[in-house]
Amino acid sequence: MHRPVAFKSKDDILNFLINKLPIHCYYSTAYYTNPQVPMKDKDWLGADLVFDLDADHLPGSAELSYTEQLKLVKKKTLLLINEFLLKDFGFKSENISVNFSGHRGYHIHVRNKDVIGMSREARRELVDHITGTGLDYETVLPSTSLKVDEFMGHGKYVTSYNLPPEEAGGWMRRMRELIIDLLTRWSDMPREDVLREMMEKHNFAQKRSEKLYEELFVSGKWKNIAEDGNLDYLSEKRGASIKWFLKIIDGILDEHNVKEVGEGVVGTTDEPVTGDTKRLIRLPMSIHGGSFLTVVPIRLDELEDFDPLAQAIPSTLGDDVQHLKLEKIPDTDSIILANEEFKLEEEMTVPEYAAPFIISKFRAKIL
Repeated sequence: MHRPVAFKSKDDILNFLINKLPIHCYYSTAYYTNPQVPMKDKDWLGADLVFDLDADHLPGSAELSYTEQLKLVKKKTLLLINEFLLKDFGFKSENISVNFSGHRGYHIHVRNKDVIGMSREARRELVDHITGTGLDYETVLPSTSLKVDEFMGHGKYVTSYNLPPEEAGGWMRRMRELIIDLLTRWSDMPREDVLREMMEKHNFAQKRSEKLYEELFVSGKWKNIAEDGNLDYLSEKRGASIKWFLKIIDGILDEHNVKEVGEGVVGTTDEPVTGDTKRLIRLPMSIHGGSFLTVVPIRLDELEDFDPLAQAIPSTLGDDVQHLKLEKIPDTDSIILANEEFKLEEEMTVPEYAAPFIISKFRAKIL
């Protein structure tokens, strides 16, 4: 580790990298009056607001190939930017920059005067909003107090819950989508699969799961909920408690369940990174030492079409032939690099630009 190091010019940085040849290169997202002094003497001025999405942290990613992981993490990155940073938080696109991390994800930086001085706690609040942590159902589910009985001049009231209206925004809209999507998916599943999911993912006992299934799908009340948004179909007097349904919502938002419901609605980010006001992050245009792909800056309007395995290959690598030997044949039959498919075999001949990636990702050796 070489730190703290500060530079006064681009040439100073280049000379340092040429002489040291680091396998990984990071810079601080924080701003200081004098970056080069020891940490205890630094005068902190503020920091970028940073979001880090890595395929390794996404539910279900372990079952995917590397190429599939890259597609999934890009989808979640677009969701984070478009739905949360731009719509919910109101950041301007010109204050947002995106870098491919060089391996399995993306780094998003927000730079403006409103976020530079944010505390760790405030940054963590943003993460909670993105992931739906600590949602207040009284806020996101519209409710009214209804008088259902009276005794000796005293009324008995119950809370009547409804789905948010279709035109709602933020988490009210997301809650409506999540509930309707879950009910629709369960309506198409065999009864035993629904009961198993209720017990395993929402922590219901078997009898309670069976009762809720009866209320929703045997009696057909799920359609009424989806059509008119009235959750009173699950009131106490009708058999299944609304509290059960709120527990279903808790299960929907559990990070381990997002793969089944909410993948396109619930956001994600690495909380320790966003909450850190002195974070080190990979230097744009450096090469990731674990993949030999470049940390590429990407324009927001180009992110959807960005292909890391074509656009993040270091431009310094050419077409000279390299002979490789794989110690173990991976589960993946082939890999596409720079729009060319390479079949992964025990011995293979590839152009120079493909060799470092195959060596680092598939444990190949140069013959």
